[in-house]
Amino acid sequence: MGNVPDTSISMLKALSKGTDNVRWTEFFRKYESTMRGFLRARFPSVDPEDAMQETLLALMKALPNYHYTPDKKLHFRNYLVGVLAHKAMDILKHEMHQSDVRERLKAEPHYCAEADCTQEEIRHSLRVAAMEAAIEQLMCDETINPTTREVFRHVALMHEKPDAVATQFGVSRNNVDQIKKRMIGKLSEMVRRMEEFV
Repeated sequence: MGNVPDTSISMLKALSKGTDNVRWTEFFRKYESTMRGFLRARFPSVDPEDAMQETLLALMKALPNYHYTPDKKLHFRNYLVGVLAHKAMDILKHEMHQSDVRERLKAEPHYCAEADCTQEEIRHSLRVAAMEAAIEQLMCDETINPTTREVFRHVALMHEKPDAVATQFGVSRNNVDQIKKRMIGKLSEMVRRMEEFV
């Protein structure tokens, strides 16, 4: 998504205390390109103005309880993208109820391509989209040990055999299994948190 702006601690603190228009304007200018880039890559059929507006409204409610961790790189960026992704999915769900389902499913790659999708299949596709967004955030989280991320990538995302992954990274098979279990737990929690904004 290009350059990620440095997070301003003072700005986040100010925003958490109210809806100061000047600081929100500053916030939008700072993160607009990041948000537009994410939407263009992940949700090309969503109107970015609608998604960003809904995200800002959600942040106005969430920031008073948000605790920024300045020593964790991309901490706030990951949080912002998580909210944005869920708002984009919320918009897609709403549009699907308001328009021809057949055409929406053809146009949006995150959804099943069959014209006669059931509501259960649509809900499943939404969860897949949320999982994809969570995986993207997790794999760029530099607070997680690089070896842990790579072990998880190979065994869970690339579906390589655990024994081969253990040999490649010089860890035990049990360690590989534990990493996979731990990271899947993190993913599930991230998806659950995203769903709170729907």
